[in-house]
Amino acid sequence: MFSKRIGLTIASFAAVGLAGCVTSHGTLANNAERLERSAAELQADARDESGGYYRDAQEFATEARDFRRTLEDRRADDDDVEDAFRDLSGRYHALRDEVERSRDRDAELDFKPVTEAYLDVEREMRRVDNRDRRDRVARDD
Repeated sequence: MFSKRIGLTIASFAAVGLAGCVTSHGTLANNAERLERSAAELQADARDESGGYYRDAQEFATEARDFRRTLEDRRADDDDVEDAFRDLSGRYHALRDEVERSRDRDAELDFKPVTEAYLDVEREMRRVDNRDRRDRVARDD
């Protein structure tokens, strides 16, 4: 009876751990989709504006799409996701700098949803990375 209870408890903890993993990656995927949509909207707005950030907006929209696809790819491992995020992050910062240089109030307003979505993705990437690091430390102990 005692070993049966322990088995159920261990199974319960395992299920909670898996649910946390799925929730975390689900949140990351949702944020990535929102970022991709925001990037596509910015790209369309940039095409209509006279500002010089259209090319950067286009490249960022491509990176946002690639990042989301990497998250969806069942063959992608943590290193693939981290590499895709590193590429995304570099493009985001280049675009942010270009929008700031434009000193265009409309561009800054159009860029705001991109920033909000990007920061959510960045936060979630940090959360997933910290959780993975804690799991590795726990396994090593």
